[in-house]
Amino acid sequence: MEKLVEITRGVLSEKTIRGSIVVLDEQGEIERDLGDVHFLTYMRSAAKPLQATPAVESGAVDAFGIDGRELAVMCGSHIGEEEHVAAVLSILRKLGLKEEDLTLGADLSLSRALREQRLAEGIASRKAFNNCSGKHACMLALCRFYGWPTAAYQAPQHPVQQLILSVVAEYAQLPKEDIIVGVDGCGVPVFGMPLSHMAKAYYRLAHPQTLPERRGQAAARITRAMGAYPTMVAGRGRFCSELMRVTQGRIIGKLGADGIYCSAVLNGPALALKVEDGNMEVLPLIMVTALRQLGWLKAEEAAALAHFAAMDNINCQNEKVGEAKAVFSL
Repeated sequence: MEKLVEITRGVLSEKTIRGSIVVLDEQGEIERDLGDVHFLTYMRSAAKPLQATPAVESGAVDAFGIDGRELAVMCGSHIGEEEHVAAVLSILRKLGLKEEDLTLGADLSLSRALREQRLAEGIASRKAFNNCSGKHACMLALCRFYGWPTAAYQAPQHPVQQLILSVVAEYAQLPKEDIIVGVDGCGVPVFGMPLSHMAKAYYRLAHPQTLPERRGQAAARITRAMGAYPTMVAGRGRFCSELMRVTQGRIIGKLGADGIYCSAVLNGPALALKVEDGNMEVLPLIMVTALRQLGWLKAEEAAALAHFAAMDNINCQNEKVGEAKAVFSL
């Protein structure tokens, strides 16, 4: 792992955050790298657009009349804002299911501010508030479409999870037997693979012409939905949403828990990164710095995202006592 970020306090560097970054060129070959590009780790929620693919490819999305906004929330780690909850509940209604049919746990919000607001207002946690509820609704759509049982759909041996595993493996260009399957925070399978193969998966997602025809059509539809409805993928002001809003969907990006980020330029290069200690707060700082260095951002896009590259170290008196700064070069 290489140094990616230093956090200062006064004149001293107090904390060093390490990680790895792999960048693929427009032909899908490794162009630049830092650290261990073959580091074996879980893709976490960065896999969500890949996991949504079979719902589009199979025809389930069209069969149930799921629209672009709802498809985007299926690919997202949303913060449980009103529009996110409405989309998830709409999908479930179209499937003839209820919120209780989701097997994931109830939550208040992925957003600290929204969580604190709901606590102050006495609002109870809900499954639809959980950031993975769109993904789970997507899995239920596949179950309904194929006539598979909706109970215990989160189990690794359930046919919906076996189908998704096969699709993820094909995106990543790995035999599915080589993918390490664990359990994600929301209870469904999560996929362990080398960081370089995560980048390959996003490269193929952003290059539908490299995929079989039906899958390519599904991949293109998914990236269009993410680009057209960016706030459905995360939420207002969140980095994933802002990246796609500012670039008008030209660049797609998706974080994963414990320090994962995957991104690609449509029909262009791709990257994947892992922060060694799982720090999520520094992901936007690292990503904006990387995108600037790689030349992926236009000048006006870089300016619009610049605030994500500035992180102050604040004490309990709300005073700036240092800052986080990127210290890597690609």
